[in-house]
Amino acid sequence: MEPFIRTTSFTGFRELVAQHGQDPAAYLRRFRIKPQLLDDEDARVPFRSLVELLEYTAAELGCPDFGLRMAEHQNLHVLGPIAAIARHSVTVAHALGDVVRFIGYHSPGIQLELDQAPGQAPRLCIALRIPGVTQQRQMAELAMGVAHNTMRLLCGPGFKAQAVELHGASPVPLLRYRRYFHTEVRSGQAGYAMLLTRAQLDQRIEQQDPALHRTLVQYLSQFEQEGADLGELVRRWVTRMLPTQRCRLPLVAEQMGLHERTLQRRLGELGLTFDEVVDSVRRERAQTYLAARDIPLAQIANMLGYSEQAVFNRACRRWFDLTPGARRRQLLAPRA
Repeated sequence: MEPFIRTTSFTGFRELVAQHGQDPAAYLRRFRIKPQLLDDEDARVPFRSLVELLEYTAAELGCPDFGLRMAEHQNLHVLGPIAAIARHSVTVAHALGDVVRFIGYHSPGIQLELDQAPGQAPRLCIALRIPGVTQQRQMAELAMGVAHNTMRLLCGPGFKAQAVELHGASPVPLLRYRRYFHTEVRSGQAGYAMLLTRAQLDQRIEQQDPALHRTLVQYLSQFEQEGADLGELVRRWVTRMLPTQRCRLPLVAEQMGLHERTLQRRLGELGLTFDEVVDSVRRERAQTYLAARDIPLAQIANMLGYSEQAVFNRACRRWFDLTPGARRRQLLAPRA
């Protein structure tokens, strides 16, 4: 199913385009987005339309940091009721947990994860899921910018992440990112993430209202249950576990609190097998990684859970009828 997104994520778009002397309505209509929808907070448009609109606009305006500039107009409140839940959580960790849990209400095309693995810095990871769309940098950087503004809202204006990780290469100078995030920025990474501290997550949120929090959680839980998708949950666990080289059905079932046979049966009811889900995730992630010029092919093979480069090569030939290097050249050709 094609993911949609609430039009609050367009906040700042019209102002920025107008500042460049262009007509924002014309840009919107080019991607079949009715301009009047941007004034309706409950309206939704295809997520793909927003992602492609941002890439097109950045290129047309000669503004490679367009997504980051849009983020300056946004914060947690673009998430609507999810923002209210977060503002009335007990701690920052609880608030982020609520945002991760309910982000699908805003858009199922945005994937968030708060990774609190023992012995490592907590990481807020952000990924986009738009099949077939490899150029996603503007939307991803918009999401990262909003995440940063959200942490400032929850922790206070003095918030500073330990580091920010950006996927692949960018024509935007690192200094621009450092000025926005006020911390170390690492480019050429496998994904987008913000490294936090335990103290930041443990920080209590002032003026919380537990009763309001419970009411809002009950309200959004209805949508969560209606939109529950076992296949999507399995995809998320597979995406997380592939780089560990331990992405196996028994381990994924254990992480999901299910018996191995139960997970197999429920996937079968959806017309899926575990191996098919793994192969689909690998193909989708391979597209994303190969579209990043500076990630070595051997590293991509490792991130996809392959023990040998040769196995990744054979998978690429099966998926794209091309070697990994040839597929990368094909993906990068339009940019050149």
